[in-house]
Amino acid sequence: MQVKDKLKKYYQYYQELKAQGGPEENTRLFEAVIELEEEIMAAYGIPPTHDHLQILWLFTEAPELSPEVLQEAQAHLQQAATAHLTAPVKTNLEVLLEAREEKQSAFNVLPEIGQPTHDYPIFLYEELLLKGKATPEAVLQEMETVKELDCYSEVATLLYQHRKSFRRTKIYKTLKPQLHFLDLYLQQLRTLGESGEGSTFVSAMVAQAEAEEVRQASAGNPKGIDPATYTPTSVLLTDPVEIEEIVYDEDTAVTVNGTLHAAPEAKSISLGFAMEELVALLSNYPDQGKLVLELFQQIAQKRLPDSPHVIDLRDSTGSTLTVDQHFFKVYKPLVVDEEGRHQIMQEEFYLVEEVIDKAAAHEAQEDTTKASLQGILTQILQRYHVYVGLLYEGADEQEARQQSGLGDSTLFELAKILYSLEKHGS
Repeated sequence: MQVKDKLKKYYQYYQELKAQGGPEENTRLFEAVIELEEEIMAAYGIPPTHDHLQILWLFTEAPELSPEVLQEAQAHLQQAATAHLTAPVKTNLEVLLEAREEKQSAFNVLPEIGQPTHDYPIFLYEELLLKGKATPEAVLQEMETVKELDCYSEVATLLYQHRKSFRRTKIYKTLKPQLHFLDLYLQQLRTLGESGEGSTFVSAMVAQAEAEEVRQASAGNPKGIDPATYTPTSVLLTDPVEIEEIVYDEDTAVTVNGTLHAAPEAKSISLGFAMEELVALLSNYPDQGKLVLELFQQIAQKRLPDSPHVIDLRDSTGSTLTVDQHFFKVYKPLVVDEEGRHQIMQEEFYLVEEVIDKAAAHEAQEDTTKASLQGILTQILQRYHVYVGLLYEGADEQEARQQSGLGDSTLFELAKILYSLEKHGS
């Protein structure tokens, strides 16, 4: 097929895709559009960068496909090809170095060096290269490795489908030895965990990822971290914490030592509380919590000289206290190393930023989910109204379904039920 014919087909497919409501309404057609974009770019010998694809996107904005519109698009593509082919030849490393200095878009840079604009390469470019967290050589090597392995979908699967159990997957165990920045990529789990999407804090993963952050920060900044500008990243502990020991001093915060019962295995953990926060928390656990509060009062009344005070719950009350009705929003504090530099603490110690009632959190999430569901159902119902309007205008059944975005039979039946409910006053 000649390039002119591919351009005609591209224009046709693009108009059909827009009429159907976009890529999410017809993934096959969208994939055909993407394939044609790549073929057209390859025919002119230019990479599918954002700037080059812009020529095709502007081409599809024409109200109709006239010979003049087609000729103009070909002329722009040829100009782009001439500029690209006559530009000085640069190595991939040189392209990355220049892109880092100029803060170029990943959608222009990655195609230029033969990399797809996939989630992982974009992460390597934007989060590691542009932010100075890794050298251009290391970023390029990682990009070439993931391209050679052709594991883009597997890497994304770990992030989006195995948020809680990725370390137990065969994919992770296979890729981890070969991809040096995989853990930093998966560190995004913490952000997802705080977004209310249902993700759970994975203690082992965070500890290893933060240890890598500390190592890179020390290597790249011999002066350490400035406490005045340090903004800690909070994570959400949603797994039960078993309190085994409480250590406190009258003049300091309280440290709770115990076990975090997180999959795949339990881990020792220490949490730093303000005394009033811990007292409020214990008051919600009438049995064991009440006994611990009484111990606080006894120690205060006796004015015991030993400091700090250590309460072993097994020895003092007969059993540990499992906190399973609350979540903890926590963060890692800074510590001073042997050379006097401030660094992120590597041990399993976290300062408690907020204590969150589990029932209230679930209720809030339920309300948010219900509101989201209501919004989606309203959109589907609106599509059925569009479908009915198209039928009134003379469109046939199949055309009306496609143009209203109800081509999928299940989605159409759901829209039909919602429409019926609306008509009957529900």
